[in-house]
Amino acid sequence: MVTVLDPDALRTEVEAARARSRHGQPVLALAHYRSLRRLIERSGDTRAEVGAQRARVLLGLAAAQFEVSGRLGPALALLATAEVVAQQCGSSALLASIRGQRGLLLQRSGRRREALRAFNAAAEVRCAADEYDVTLILLNRGVLHLDIGSLDQAAADFEECVRIAAAAGDLEHELRARHNLGYAEFLAGRIPRALALMDRAEALNRGPAHPIGMLDRARVLREAGLVSDAERLLARAVELFSAGRSLQDLAETQLARGECALVEGDIDRARTLTRTAERLFARRENLQWQRRAQLLLLRCERRAVDVRPASARGLALRRLAARARRLAEDCRSEHRADLARPALLLALECELRTGSVPADLPPPQLRSVDPLQARLQTREVRALLALHRGDHVRAAGEVRHGLGELGSYQGSFGSLDLRTASAVHGLPLARLGLEIADRSGSAADFFAAVERGRAISIRLAPVGPPTDERTAELLTELRRTQEEVRSLEGDAPAAEQLARLNSRAARLQREIRARAWELEGRTERPVAVSARVADVRAAARAGGTAFVTYVVHHRRWRAVVASGRRPRMVDVAGEAEVTELVQRLRADLDALALPVLPPPLADAVRRSLDAGLARLDDLLLAPLRLDRSPLVVSCSKDLVLAPWSMLPSRRGLPVVVTPSASAWLRRGAARPTHPRVVAVAGPGLHRAEAEARSVQRCWPGTELLTGQAATTTAVRDSLATADLVHVAGHGLHQQESPLFSSLRLVDGPLFAYELDAREGPAPCVVLSACEAGLATVRPGDEGLGLTSVLLHLGSSSVVAGVARVRDDVAEQVMAGMHTAMSAGVDSAQALADALADGDQVAPFVAFGATW
Repeated sequence: MVTVLDPDALRTEVEAARARSRHGQPVLALAHYRSLRRLIERSGDTRAEVGAQRARVLLGLAAAQFEVSGRLGPALALLATAEVVAQQCGSSALLASIRGQRGLLLQRSGRRREALRAFNAAAEVRCAADEYDVTLILLNRGVLHLDIGSLDQAAADFEECVRIAAAAGDLEHELRARHNLGYAEFLAGRIPRALALMDRAEALNRGPAHPIGMLDRARVLREAGLVSDAERLLARAVELFSAGRSLQDLAETQLARGECALVEGDIDRARTLTRTAERLFARRENLQWQRRAQLLLLRCERRAVDVRPASARGLALRRLAARARRLAEDCRSEHRADLARPALLLALECELRTGSVPADLPPPQLRSVDPLQARLQTREVRALLALHRGDHVRAAGEVRHGLGELGSYQGSFGSLDLRTASAVHGLPLARLGLEIADRSGSAADFFAAVERGRAISIRLAPVGPPTDERTAELLTELRRTQEEVRSLEGDAPAAEQLARLNSRAARLQREIRARAWELEGRTERPVAVSARVADVRAAARAGGTAFVTYVVHHRRWRAVVASGRRPRMVDVAGEAEVTELVQRLRADLDALALPVLPPPLADAVRRSLDAGLARLDDLLLAPLRLDRSPLVVSCSKDLVLAPWSMLPSRRGLPVVVTPSASAWLRRGAARPTHPRVVAVAGPGLHRAEAEARSVQRCWPGTELLTGQAATTTAVRDSLATADLVHVAGHGLHQQESPLFSSLRLVDGPLFAYELDAREGPAPCVVLSACEAGLATVRPGDEGLGLTSVLLHLGSSSVVAGVARVRDDVAEQVMAGMHTAMSAGVDSAQALADALADGDQVAPFVAFGATW
């Protein structure tokens, strides 16, 4: 018996099932399609319009079943049946859709050649298809072109998709095509442009963000070095993909999280996430993505070898090289050159580390089409090969060229955030440069290697934040929101409101940062070369200064003293002990700054502080056998946060902490005879106004900004026009978002993010505020915070605190310092004199240079 079905009602149900698939609900879509298939087949209705809907049901069933199970064979069988039904109905439009779906399933299974044939077959009959299906075919074929590296062809498909979708009012496909145009820019290495296009695409979205967009954007951010921001997006995408049981996308997301964990140095977490992804790919029989996971696992194992005892590394490297070669061969046989090449480079690197390569091995070719990480990996292998042949000069040259390429890459960013974050890509080459120099035994070579790898962004032209009206509005809203947060802190009944405000502040910060990420740099290479040790020695001798650069090499701090007759290299201390000491010292300093601390406890903390300072002094300075001349220190990692001015052997002696020797040589602007001085007193600090007035007494003609005059605009203008700016006020360092570290003023916080590069900041800035000298040291070893931003923009000297300090102590030290400075003493010596006058606990440090 035949049951006549209502074609319109059936069409509505099919569209409902398709909507579930489009919105990431494959399990619900699968159940819906199965129900519709049973309904149609039991009805026996053979009319053409019912046949057309049957074909669409089979098409959707194939897609949903594949998404849930990962089994390609049954899905292709369903599509074959659908194609027969479509031909019986005489529907070319359906043929285009079915062939396009076949291409998509083959693509997601890693069978790229077959997928391209299927997409091209679908395109041949697309003139008969409806606009929705045409845009879908173009989208999916464009993604396949991205996967095989045909970026121009991908862009052509996406641009045509945008044109058709926009004309049809199809916002969904227009959004996806514009987003994918951004992804094409990402693959071409143009990060700011990629983020801008993705943001413009998302502006078309009328609903919640799609997890695929989150995954793609996270990949871009990870490539830029912003792994914490990437992880935040990936964690949310995991939730959404898990809820919808989109297992392929879930596996890709977990793989991306593994990449982020590896960048952050969490090897165990990286391995766990990558193995989870590999198991999911294996369940779905997706060999292409399995290979990607296997390559990442090998990279995790390579990082793990470095933390093993030296005696066990050789065997581990040889075994790893064998596995990497097998993977390279497998990928080559599967026509996956994009995976075979990095696997082979990894194998070569491991073999070269053990010396097990033939003498006539040709160096791997450099290819301009490769992404940055692949080019840097190639440089590393070429350097190791030269080193293996005893050619230290060529090996060092490969490192130098590779770091130069990284500098050009960083220069493509108009955002200091991205510049400092992307330094992480240079770590392997920078470490290799130290290793090459160490083998030479030359302190000068070691010093040069440190400088080449340190603070590349300092040698680039300064950049500032966006200056458009929308960014200004967002900053104003953020300032107002944070002031509301401050007014409610400690108010238990307002906990819910406080949570909403904090959430709003976080959202505003993300939007402000995202706008800056889209700025493109104006330079392609560093504007200054790294400093030579001869130049540093000459400058140090001329100023009667000792210059010391510290760097971690093989988990120990090394120092190079670049003064005297010749540079000398000294093994100083273990990295772990110094890290623990600096953390303990900062905890003691913060405790002693508390307004009320019982005397017995204060005495105990002070003894701990004094012991810690003495021990740090013994570790860092005693082995160097320095005389009592002024000291300039270039350092990274935890030493950036150390209270150098408080070390016992430096009492009364000036110490300057600089990001690099290159930065130090570029600073030291001459002080005018009658400098323009501005003294600022921020709100909420008991002695702030008294401190500002003491500065005014030292410098006749000082402009005083207190009370309602101490606004963010007034202080920002003063920083752009004055010679010396002193700010007495509360400071806050934001560890996770260092560009939002701030000084509190009468109308709210002045963020580091707002300091502009167009007008160079005051040559000398004194931040008598807690934490103003702190920096977030990122995985690439570049620091970011209020002080580092001022130095980057052009300030010569910044005096700031690396821990909390009591108001009365700050006032006393600052009065002494400015008295000496106004008498002609430079900023570092004036600070040293003020700290030596009494027994104050004042962790102020002079950064940059003297003034």
